[in-house]
Amino acid sequence: MPARRLEIRTPYGVVAVWLSGPEDAATPALMLLHANPGDHRDFAPVTSAFERDRLVVGVDWPGFGDSVAARPDEVTVAALGEVATTVVHTLADRGIRRLSIIGNSVGGHAAVRAAQHHPGLVESVVLVQPAGFIPANSATRALCRVMSRPTVARWVIAPSARGYLGPLRSESHRAIYERAVRVRHDPARSAVYRALWRSLGGPDADLGAEAPLLPRTRVQVVWGTRDPINPWWLNRRALARALPHAQIVPLPTRHEPFSENPQLFLRTVRQFLTDQAGSAS
Repeated sequence: MPARRLEIRTPYGVVAVWLSGPEDAATPALMLLHANPGDHRDFAPVTSAFERDRLVVGVDWPGFGDSVAARPDEVTVAALGEVATTVVHTLADRGIRRLSIIGNSVGGHAAVRAAQHHPGLVESVVLVQPAGFIPANSATRALCRVMSRPTVARWVIAPSARGYLGPLRSESHRAIYERAVRVRHDPARSAVYRALWRSLGGPDADLGAEAPLLPRTRVQVVWGTRDPINPWWLNRRALARALPHAQIVPLPTRHEPFSENPQLFLRTVRQFLTDQAGSAS
């Protein structure tokens, strides 16, 4: 089904939001929030399956995809949470008030913030390799500072993406890698990439310190245990403390399981979303 494009003005720039699937008040919606770097197309291998029975809302973060970053240095993880919250509010104004969110990496962090601000609208969240649960200490803060340096970011983007994506066996997986690599040649997108890394070392990024989280929201955590950039073993204690009611599902994948193994991801997530929809009806 052809996607319809919305443009939503935020303090961080004009954000492109893509709608596909049926749009009416009775149909649940599913918002997709991507990683750094990336855009809504990262979820292409699973989008068509989701849009059969729900409205799919793909968001391009400021500076990525078709979205514009007014001030790239200000696009932090906190800013992404504000953007996601604004999108939820805009959808509600259109009559869309049954919403689930799938958030990957920094998109997972933003999904938590949107659910915190709109607990009556966000019924459930699926957090895929979410940022914010690695212990905050001098080592992790130093890593974030290093990754935010222009020279380091330029040379690290490609090998980092190659590592967290793993083998590029499918066309969609290769496309994610190619989009990531092109970021280093775009000054505005590179600035957003670095700003997000820099902000991950700040206090606003530490979700584990806010335990417990989302007590009124159904939560599923999907974690690729082969991810070298956001490893499961570093996150699991904070996740268990912050989200004690969450359904946690480890998968034998890396950072973006919805592209690496779409069928496994769909079997895992669609059942959770179906159970959530049944409990809400």
